[in-house]
Amino acid sequence: MEIKQLRYFVEAYRLQSFTEAAKQCIITPQGLHVSISRLEEELGCRLFSRSGSRLELTEAGKYLLPKAEEIVRISSEAEEHFSREAEKEGLVSVLFVRGTVELIALPSIARFKEIDPLAEVRFKVEQDLDCVQAVLSGQADMAVCSGPIHSKELSKKHLFTKKNMLVINSSDPLANRDSVSIDDLRSVHLALPREKMFVRNKVLELCRKQGFEPEYVENDEPRTAFNCAQIGLQAGIVNEVSAGKLLKDTKNVSIIPFGDPEMNWEVFLIKKKDLPQTRLAKSYEACLLQTTRKNLER
Repeated sequence: MEIKQLRYFVEAYRLQSFTEAAKQCIITPQGLHVSISRLEEELGCRLFSRSGSRLELTEAGKYLLPKAEEIVRISSEAEEHFSREAEKEGLVSVLFVRGTVELIALPSIARFKEIDPLAEVRFKVEQDLDCVQAVLSGQADMAVCSGPIHSKELSKKHLFTKKNMLVINSSDPLANRDSVSIDDLRSVHLALPREKMFVRNKVLELCRKQGFEPEYVENDEPRTAFNCAQIGLQAGIVNEVSAGKLLKDTKNVSIIPFGDPEMNWEVFLIKKKDLPQTRLAKSYEACLLQTTRKNLER
């Protein structure tokens, strides 16, 4: 049982309409239907019955409603409390995926400190899925992470598109190519990030569409991917920002872009839709977007 499911249930009954409740909760009507159906499946009972144009509560629904209202109220109060505390403390919490720190995080934070010297931006580098979960749980005001972003509870702004690169020993025949395809990975022993990085799931999905299961080990560090490629142990997949930086310090390694647009590195700014933003968070977001545009224009 999730708080969002209880919120949808309460709003549907209060507004006497799944459609209006979906608008209020910023979700599609289908998504709200599915969420309430899953709640009913979990509880093992129906919560609503229709009487003409009205939504009537079943006995189970009547039992659940006051408890759901109380849980939703307490949850909203807690969110508002921590939002006020962040405002009072002059704190903005932001997560960044690896590869965006020097490009976006550090320049935007430095610029924001010039605008508001008393404000504090607390930032941390995390993997994609950890960024998403932290924003969904309210532990972070926003995050910059890779896509695709599918959660209906998140708003997203596309920041930029770069290439993902194959990092491979320079003696490998693929090192002479201008670009590589997913099909080229049939003959490559890969080092892929763990499942919390979306690129791993994308590589596995595309390989399986081509009819093969890639040979791979797990490795979360771009630097280790370069070291493995340098000795010819495995090839890695690293975004072009991190790859370009690491290539300067590594010998006998080549980086080749993927030609398939589905293998692009898409980066988004994500926030939770129903979590009120503080003045500081809004101000920092504007600074982050402006800094990103300027840095990408260089």
